[in-house]
Amino acid sequence: MPVIKKPTPVKKPKKPATQALQAKNSKTKKAQSQNPAAYFGCMKACCQKGIKPKKITEIAQECKHNALTINAKMSAAKATAAKKIKVGYETMGQGLAELIEATK
Repeated sequence: MPVIKKPTPVKKPKKPATQALQAKNSKTKKAQSQNPAAYFGCMKACCQKGIKPKKITEIAQECKHNALTINAKMSAAKATAAKKIKVGYETMGQGLAELIEATK
């Protein structure tokens, strides 16, 4: 009776650790928006407001897709607040100048 040899399994070469990390990082980078600073700024603002009615995953998805527009709206609000503060300091400076003039 002839002897039949079983095929030996061929082991695949392992990927170097750097390739494995690059593959993992590329997946996480694709999950975030194109601008990570805008994404995390959006997440920060949304979490400071309160996230009770929604789940954190829903907020993350919204920030992923709308980070730049949401940050533009928030920066516009900050700019108007800064203008109001500037006007307030200018009027306070004028009042202090008048007070100093009156006390001389």
